[in-house]
Amino acid sequence: MSRFLAHPRPYPATVLLASLLSSSCLLSSALPSPALAQTASAQPAAAPRSIPLLQTETNSNGTPIVYPKGTPQITARITEIPPGVRTGVHTHQIPLFVYILGGKLTIRGENGESTVYKEGDAYMERTDWHEGINEGNEPVRLLAVYPGEVGTPLSVKQAK
Repeated sequence: MSRFLAHPRPYPATVLLASLLSSSCLLSSALPSPALAQTASAQPAAAPRSIPLLQTETNSNGTPIVYPKGTPQITARITEIPPGVRTGVHTHQIPLFVYILGGKLTIRGENGESTVYKEGDAYMERTDWHEGINEGNEPVRLLAVYPGEVGTPLSVKQAK
């Protein structure tokens, strides 16, 4: 489902009147009306819109975001987690922006606290030990963007 919603724009009375007249002409005859073409070109052009997803200085557990010091490298990927699947306990040494495209993802911290993220949620992933779990009945799809550095792993698994 698109998050960009069309908003009705007020049209001048002359444009509305021309639309009504050209519509009635079209109904009374099978020939196209020149007024209809003029009406279409008189409508305002669509403009780009930006919808903020997230603006923060901290990760989801409240720790400050720290940028890498080496050669910058941006990694963006879509991750899919099937129902019932766990990511395993891990951490991130670099910042990680997450946007949930579908499903519900539970992030459980090392102290047992958990947060559930659903479609449309955006957050900065925590940097302590944690695990992602799909406890739902549908796959989780998420966009992950790592503003990292060359040579630093995207995540590190906890030794068992």
